[in-house]
Amino acid sequence: MTERSPRYEISKPVEYHVRSTGGGIQGAGRTVNISRRGVLFESQHEIGVGKRIELVVDMGDEMGAPTQLHIQGVAVRNQDGAVAVAIKKYKLKASNN
Repeated sequence: MTERSPRYEISKPVEYHVRSTGGGIQGAGRTVNISRRGVLFESQHEIGVGKRIELVVDMGDEMGAPTQLHIQGVAVRNQDGAVAVAIKKYKLKASNN
């Protein structure tokens, strides 16, 4: 059994994009919590389990400069307006604002 990574309750703005053959889904929400392996965020859309998703989390000035966390992952759960995403790849970038 895999040990669960510590989760940090962080509420930050997030934009998401789900690519699909029928067009795709774009939206915005807020993070609920984040760990080394995943992120849980509020979503206005039903995002199916197994869908590839890209997230951009606005980390604000807490890291010393405006910073965005870019995440690529897979939806592993969608329940009660929140989507859990397993992180496959991530990168911190300075925002362009």
